[in-house]
Amino acid sequence: MKARKIIVSCIMAALALGATAQDVKVLTLDQARTLGIEKATQVLKSNNNVRITGAQLMYAYGQFLPDLSFNSTYTYNAGKNLFTAAGLSVIDSRQNLLNYQLVSTINIFNGLNDYSQLKAAMLTKSSAGFNLDRAKQQISLDVAQSYLQVVLDRRVVEAARENLNASLQREAQLRELTNVGRRAVVDLYQQEALTSSDSLFYIQSQTKAKNDKILLLRKILITQADAYEIADYTPAETSSGIEGQNISDLVKQGIDQRPDLKAAQYQIRISEWNIRQYRSGFLPKLNLVAGVISNGGYLDRLYVNGTDYLATHQQEPLGQALFGQVYGTVGLNLSWKIFDKGLTKTNVDIAKINMDNARIDEADLEVQISSDIRQAYNDYLDALAQISTTNKGLYAASQAYDAVKGRYDLGAANFVELSNAQATLLQARINKAQATIKLDLQKNIIDYYVGK
Repeated sequence: MKARKIIVSCIMAALALGATAQDVKVLTLDQARTLGIEKATQVLKSNNNVRITGAQLMYAYGQFLPDLSFNSTYTYNAGKNLFTAAGLSVIDSRQNLLNYQLVSTINIFNGLNDYSQLKAAMLTKSSAGFNLDRAKQQISLDVAQSYLQVVLDRRVVEAARENLNASLQREAQLRELTNVGRRAVVDLYQQEALTSSDSLFYIQSQTKAKNDKILLLRKILITQADAYEIADYTPAETSSGIEGQNISDLVKQGIDQRPDLKAAQYQIRISEWNIRQYRSGFLPKLNLVAGVISNGGYLDRLYVNGTDYLATHQQEPLGQALFGQVYGTVGLNLSWKIFDKGLTKTNVDIAKINMDNARIDEADLEVQISSDIRQAYNDYLDALAQISTTNKGLYAASQAYDAVKGRYDLGAANFVELSNAQATLLQARINKAQATIKLDLQKNIIDYYVGK
């Protein structure tokens, strides 16, 4: 009996804990959605993908500009060489050689490869933007689901608390009545068993509420669960007017505005430009090349058959000898790979298959959108009907419990009838909470499938 009093005391302390004021931040549904969209991993990665496609687009634009390259080589040679072009001559020299060139190349024609690459890059960036929009919608729904689950958990905990309070009060009354002989001890034992079961359900409900709150905060990258509290939220139990809309109009609306479907349609266009890009390999390429070139040299020593050549021949000054030998060049470079071992054909064939797969994905997604919207519409109608049913059920269960409790207090009903009425009332409260949350959630789900 002593252990049981300790358990009851702990439970009552837990019941009172909710009334303790704490310095915590209150998190609303809109705030949770905003944090999820700003901080969720999926959104951050999708945003980075948009940045990557932006960089790739700048690269594609750059392909229309001329390039500019500079290279230089300095060489120092020393030693003897035997020359036989005009008799036999032994050359003993030390020389500085400097070569540099500044060359620019601009593409005149390469089979429209650059243009195709640019169009594909532009479409890829747009497609990434649509994927980012869809990621934000998905995170918004995911956070809303977790938030509503926490709200539902809170209502279940409240129902469990009220149910446990009723059992604790009845147990105390039965103990007093049993002590004076006005109730059979078996009723007290049955009530103690029921109180224990109600206590377990209350504890489990609290644990689930805490864990679901942690899950919600994890989705919006908040680690300090104790520093945040979920704001009171009362879902609307009335119709949003969706049931008055034509289901075909909802489907058409989803197909017209779903970002992921637009991204899939862009993938088809990207594949078409990829095919054109690879087909450029069948055509010749023409480049305009222009630049300046210098081949300079300066001798530190030059002996021809033992005679100092530099003593009788003057060379240009060092700076002019190394840097002054400059000439310009302009030319056209035409290249055509007539046979590339089937590489271009293979790339074109693969690109065509990728385009076919993109069309399959687009058609599959369109069918999925239609079926998802129709299913969500039916689930919404079901949730709307459950509101009325659970309202009636809760009212009937409450009236039945009050009637059976009154009869039990007068001795006209047994404990089994009373416990069954109490269990039915608890389930009716939970059903009511679930139906209310489900209706609100189904509204969010329809908006998500439509692409809002």
